Amino acid sequence: MIFDFTASVGMLLPVLSGLMLFGMTFGILQMIPTIKVKNRAAKLIEEIPHFIGYMSTLATSGLTLEGIFKAIAKEYTDEDIVKDSRFIVRNIDILGMDLISAIKDLIHRTPAGPYSELLEGAIVTVQSGGDLKEYFNTTAKVQLEEKKMLMQKTTESLESVAEIYTILLIVFPLLAVIMLSIMGIMNPSLAGFDLLTLMNILTFAVIPLSGVLMLVMMDTWCQRDKRNGKS
Repeated sequence: MIFDFTASVGMLLPVLSGLMLFGMTFGILQMIPTIKVKNRAAKLIEEIPHFIGYMSTLATSGLTLEGIFKAIAKEYTDEDIVKDSRFIVRNIDILGMDLISAIKDLIHRTPAGPYSELLEGAIVTVQSGGDLKEYFNTTAKVQLEEKKMLMQKTTESLESVAEIYTILLIVFPLLAVIMLSIMGIMNPSLAGFDLLTLMNILTFAVIPLSGVLMLVMMDTWCQRDKRNGKS
């Protein structure tokens, strides 16, 4: 009876392992596009305030919207906006699209947010015969103000994290070591544990894990502030 049960488990184990591996692989593959979209959206938010000023300067010099994208496409950098400008130029020069269609094609491939709104606004400005210089100047001011507010929120969050870090990873370990050292004079053990073992656990387990927790908290708060800034 026991042998039959063991044999059954031995036969099911590879199947269950395969199903678990399949589920994990499927889940990871489903998450990858979402992660890439979020990363691209975050990078675009970081780049927009700087490139809008450049676009405004190019528009002031008399370049058309197509000329602005071509000028940006010639930059020897790996920023996403430069890559997008090269994408627009490729659509125009190689695929024969007009400027509006090329930009709309890029918008369909771009995460919703300030960057796609910038491109849509540029299309409306060109189609309505508006002033590109005024449009980019106004948008640049708005983006810079949002950037300042985002940096202020992030700084306030990091100040809170710094206070928690000071208490959790500096003050608490020092107090714990002092208390354990004093207790060791009177009793070498605490709740059945050797005090030296407790100090080792504190040094090599509690403090490193607390450091990792602090990093996770910092990343979570910074991402939250970016999402709030984008919204």
